[in-house]
Amino acid sequence: MKKNYRIIMALFLSVSIFLSCATNKHGIRVEKLDSANDFMKANVPLISEYTLDNGIKVVIKKQESNRIFTMAVLYKGGVALLPEGKDGLESLTMETMLRGSKKYSYEDIKRIFHEKSASMSFNNTLDASTFNVVSIDKYWDEIFDVFSDAVLNPRFEEQQFALVKHSRQMALKKAMSDPYRFTVMKLHERTFAEHPYQRQDGGTPESIKNIGIDDLKAWHKEQLSADRMTIVAVGNFNIRKLLKQLNASFGRISQKDRNLPDIPRLAIPAKVYTEVFPQSKGIAYIRGDYSIPAVGTADFRALQLAYSILGELLFEIVRTQKAACYSVWANGYAVKASYGSFVIFKSDKATLAKKAYDQAIALLASGKTINLKGQGIKTGEGRQTKGSGKKYAPIAENLEAYKAKYINSFYSKQRTNVAAVSQILGSEVYAGNSYEYLKFIDETKAITAEDIIRVTNKYIVHADISWMIVADKATLSTVDKKVFKEFTATVEN
Repeated sequence: MKKNYRIIMALFLSVSIFLSCATNKHGIRVEKLDSANDFMKANVPLISEYTLDNGIKVVIKKQESNRIFTMAVLYKGGVALLPEGKDGLESLTMETMLRGSKKYSYEDIKRIFHEKSASMSFNNTLDASTFNVVSIDKYWDEIFDVFSDAVLNPRFEEQQFALVKHSRQMALKKAMSDPYRFTVMKLHERTFAEHPYQRQDGGTPESIKNIGIDDLKAWHKEQLSADRMTIVAVGNFNIRKLLKQLNASFGRISQKDRNLPDIPRLAIPAKVYTEVFPQSKGIAYIRGDYSIPAVGTADFRALQLAYSILGELLFEIVRTQKAACYSVWANGYAVKASYGSFVIFKSDKATLAKKAYDQAIALLASGKTINLKGQGIKTGEGRQTKGSGKKYAPIAENLEAYKAKYINSFYSKQRTNVAAVSQILGSEVYAGNSYEYLKFIDETKAITAEDIIRVTNKYIVHADISWMIVADKATLSTVDKKVFKEFTATVEN
């Protein structure tokens, strides 16, 4: 293994020296790489960074294990850039960009991408947007020409835009009829109030109605500019050729002299809200949001691991033992104004479910987890080892097993080029570099049982939580709001 690794490194370095003379490569420098995990050591040399003639940063990860080429154009800024009353403008612009360019009609695009088994898409989040393409290497030149023309020279035909608007309106209407999505939307109207995140990346019925084709043309010209862009590509590219393609197309996009808006921390109050949803018929949908530490901090990483442990406690206590809901979970969102959420999904015992939720949190805050060893461990041959019989055990006794499960989930996200692009994009948005995600393993291994207990108490037990409970009137009348206003369980010292 070490011999193969040295060969790969030698080949990479020889290629790098050759390319640096011709393409003005900016080498990646990572502090303490010598002491990093093997996965990071193996992947950092595969990532290279370049700058196009107009200043656009290009990140390329050399992936030789398959013939798939994947590229994403990242636009930083997100919903904070959207004008008042123009929610969804960027996503509408990108969706219409998929439907025809100067050189290619929508029918041309559909035919070419079907014949070549390629795909082109867009994605919008709170903090950024991406325009994406996936192709087999054999057809890359043709697919890249279609993709780059869609980005640089969209047609913005009225007929296609009308279809996009209609589709978006129908999607929003459908979302309003889904009780859980309705719950999230109504909660975010409160928790995101007076914050940039209050703007909807997918738009609202009113904003979609009022946006016209001229708005799209102006947004494309003024906002989808080089200063917001980073290009990420993963695949077995001929790097010299790819950079030439990019400079001849994206390298001609104009720069704008502007600074992206700062995103302040969310100020989420301790509140309990209710909304009537007549169609729920005896079932409540419950979610609570609260602020958590910033992405990239040690506490954020520890809290994410804590959520993965808490998830098993929640399922065991709230769903299995108390039969208080159909499903239950806890999440932390890696966005610039980071926040966490508690979810009780489909409950006919809302008050009992909240008390049981608190019991699960209290166990973790007291330093206990599901006893993985006590349940016995399933082997690769299908056998199960003998367990101690204890349901719960100190975190320290099970932490390494939980870390292993958590790290395995990270490895599973590296299997495809599309997934690799996604990891790099997240690093670019939230850390400003292309390799931050590779620190995941070492940062996870450094977390202690004391860290889990501390962050659970500090950021979960003592959190100011805004709860939203959605149900029909009769079900809401049975909910004890006092239970949702306080933490009802006891944490053992």
